[in-house]
Amino acid sequence: MPRIEDIAEKGHELIPVPSLPWLGRAIAPGFTRGGVYLLAGEPGIGKTTLAMQVLGDFAMQGIRVLFLTTEQGLGDLKSAILRVHEDANGDLPQPIRENFFLDDSIDDIDALPRFLARRVLTEGEPYHDVQAIVVDSVQGRGLASTASQKYRALYEFAENAKAQGLVSILIGHVTKKGQIAGPKDLEHNVDCIMYIRRAFRLRPFFVPKNRFGPAVLDPLVLMMDNRGRLVESPHRAAKSAAVFGYAGIGEDLAEGQASVTLPRYGSRPELNAPFLPSKKVKQLLSVLSTIKEVDLTDLSYEINCYVPRQQRYREELDLPIAVALLSSYLQRPVPEAALFVGELDLTRRIRRPENKYLAALAKLLTDPQKGRIKRLYIAEECASELGKLRPNKDEPPVAESVEIVPVSDLERLLKTLWPDLFVED
Repeated sequence: MPRIEDIAEKGHELIPVPSLPWLGRAIAPGFTRGGVYLLAGEPGIGKTTLAMQVLGDFAMQGIRVLFLTTEQGLGDLKSAILRVHEDANGDLPQPIRENFFLDDSIDDIDALPRFLARRVLTEGEPYHDVQAIVVDSVQGRGLASTASQKYRALYEFAENAKAQGLVSILIGHVTKKGQIAGPKDLEHNVDCIMYIRRAFRLRPFFVPKNRFGPAVLDPLVLMMDNRGRLVESPHRAAKSAAVFGYAGIGEDLAEGQASVTLPRYGSRPELNAPFLPSKKVKQLLSVLSTIKEVDLTDLSYEINCYVPRQQRYREELDLPIAVALLSSYLQRPVPEAALFVGELDLTRRIRRPENKYLAALAKLLTDPQKGRIKRLYIAEECASELGKLRPNKDEPPVAESVEIVPVSDLERLLKTLWPDLFVED
């Protein structure tokens, strides 16, 4: 029986990814030959794009690669490759033209073992000498986790590719709860899991399993650039936000404060909102989660609201707390000297305050000694009315003291605050 010192260590030959240094740091110095990688995430999050970035990097190194699709047409994939890899003249680099292959002849994953044996491993076939294969996707247009025979065929394909030293990247779906779709043994039959989440253009990236290096359980934050490619984002740490509001009494401003963080992969999210009505906080989070491309599941929150002189929380403070949450979540600054006023209903509409509140707000905004506020964001239906108010006959109307920005709903407000978030990729 051999002793430990008698057993030779098995080395791993790596293929580097110089154009994606963040990915090389996350999974290892590169992709291991014979490694089986699972890339998971919800639809439209950038999985196909990332796989094409990886294969394009390999192709530029003279490595022949194959992209197998079970979902998209070849025309759509060609457009994606051009978007990701074309040069300033709109042309593909010659190494990609020569080494990058596309194939849509696989209807279901149970055909993968035969395809590998006949089209890739047989000399004289067009894909012979391919060294990396992407399968997009494992689930295709729909595959139940109970389809054990089909998944066994996938595992056979992965084992045969591993034995030949091929890099295999399997693209997988996730469930509505964010779990990797398919049977649990899918995760056991791969060497590395790469998981992407969504936050507008931000893409938190995790590596919860990695046989070739350490797991990455703290999020590596990526973003979509203006060509739709995944690049490393400068947003790496949680950033707190504070937004001014008004409780409707006196001359002191309220302040909504929030810090949104991405917990480690698999850890339980936390919600800490002392001194605030718990039902109101949960309602605000529920409303924010209905905004397109805002994924607030499994996040941790620190939320507070300073209401001066122990005044009670009132609905007009919904908006500053919501903006503080989104500012921290997106890591985007809120304009200085800005005040946010309004109750949020369940349809994300910003509701007008009552007349008594508007009168107190007008007095605050026109007081020259309290000129802290330069811009006011308030419900569209009362913006004009407020702008004409004069707390005293000899004082100018509110519109001459502060810029009033009318907003009808939360989406309109977001597009006003951070318009670049909504530019099409």
